[in-house]
Amino acid sequence: MHMTTLASHDLERLQVFYERALAQFGPHDPQTLHWGSKLNQVKRFEVLAAVGDLRGKSILDAGCGTGDLYQFLSDAKVPVNYTGIDIVPDFIRIARERFPNVRFLLKDTFEENSGYDYVVASGTMSFKVHDNDRFYFEMIRYLYGLAKTAFAFNMLDRATHVDNETFAAYDPRQVADFCGTFCDHVQVVTDYLPDDFTVYLYKKVKT
Repeated sequence: MHMTTLASHDLERLQVFYERALAQFGPHDPQTLHWGSKLNQVKRFEVLAAVGDLRGKSILDAGCGTGDLYQFLSDAKVPVNYTGIDIVPDFIRIARERFPNVRFLLKDTFEENSGYDYVVASGTMSFKVHDNDRFYFEMIRYLYGLAKTAFAFNMLDRATHVDNETFAAYDPRQVADFCGTFCDHVQVVTDYLPDDFTVYLYKKVKT
């Protein structure tokens, strides 16, 4: 059985957390999404985009924020059939203003039921919620189910990043072991930023 949504108090905490950052830093600063810097944000996007050949493919960006991944792909001249979803209303509003011809939806992850060639989630599983291990592991399994080719996501590395009341950090081996219970082709990337790791889950062996 899927945990179909965040508890109401966690949803409120998350929205307030990001709305305060938006008020402090504005809509165009990566710190609004707690990336730390533009360089770090771009490095994460580069690693996520390396999951496969995204050109001409359908992409779900789960936890899309203000549309920065779409901007990254556009700047890199990677044409995609993009859909972004997020649960922070201000982020979706800003994303739609930035990219009026792109599909951005105010939607909970577990409400999405369409299939996509690739699913990506960047920073989506970093905010501490109630029973976060169970919640985010369910999210990983669920989003993998929406992907036709592969699902790529990043998480904070517990070895170097704090795990506290705000941030959820993980052991890459623990995450990989869990993913291996339902996916035969798991790849973990750990050598691009000190506090971060990325996981690729393929529906078949990458060619």
